[in-house]
Amino acid sequence: MDRAPRLSQHDRPARVLLVVVIAAVLVVVGGVALLLGHRAAREAGAPTATSPGGSSASVDPRDPSLSLTVDAARKERAAQITSTFENSTLDLQYGFAEDIGDGRGITAGRAGFTSGTGDLLLMVRRYTELEPGNVLAKYIPALEKVDGSDSTAGLDGFTAAWAQAAKDPAQRRLQDDVVDELYFRPAMRMAEELGIRTPLGQAILWDTMIQHGSGGRNGTEAIIQDTLDEVGPVDGDEAAWLDAFLDARLHHLDRAYRDAENDADASSQSRIDALRSLVDSGNLAMNLPMEWEVYGTTFRLPED
Repeated sequence: MDRAPRLSQHDRPARVLLVVVIAAVLVVVGGVALLLGHRAAREAGAPTATSPGGSSASVDPRDPSLSLTVDAARKERAAQITSTFENSTLDLQYGFAEDIGDGRGITAGRAGFTSGTGDLLLMVRRYTELEPGNVLAKYIPALEKVDGSDSTAGLDGFTAAWAQAAKDPAQRRLQDDVVDELYFRPAMRMAEELGIRTPLGQAILWDTMIQHGSGGRNGTEAIIQDTLDEVGPVDGDEAAWLDAFLDARLHHLDRAYRDAENDADASSQSRIDALRSLVDSGNLAMNLPMEWEVYGTTFRLPED
């Protein structure tokens, strides 16, 4: 069998030098190719995902496999972000119920169903269909009367009853289903129509739907229209569009909570600031770790 000749002592330095030169050339060529690839992605409108530490990530945040409609882990992260806004914790608070003084009566559950906007009434009706005679069923007449107002008349004892009902796995699953029906799926349809393709963009629309609902003077549809009037369609620069959307959303929050009992303006500003910080981080793909601050508390989702 033929074998390559062994290098002599005199040949080895030259061979080593040649290898070093070739390696250097490959590094330069690879770097140029990487830069050209990023430039091409930017020119095509694809945002570059950046980790919180500032390093460029290889993932395209617009990759359909990262969508909240596909990636359950990213959908859970989005729900946790909203949970910090609604209940100041990363853990979804199915049993929470309280009049928080925001002009919507009693707020309850993982996504803040309220007696003033009808979704709490819907939840109780649906749960009663599943479990007739449950501890919440007796409050249906009172919920019907206060729908559309900030009144809590006839709802004495409701918060304790809700906490008790939320111990039932069926009630918690129903909360998940109603959140998907009323807020998640409509938000994803809006994202698709607008050309919002990143997980963070989808999460922001979902959070907006939960807080604002879809229609009405200060609903998500009105906020979207204001943003379109101000900056036009997304056109590839999703981060810039989301920044304008958050400006419009804050304007609507200020108007919606103008007569609220509590300092809703400050809490609204903090919520928007938290979302804007996530946009500014460049982590539109919602890669871990993630970190944001709201209401003076820092929350962090660590790497797995």
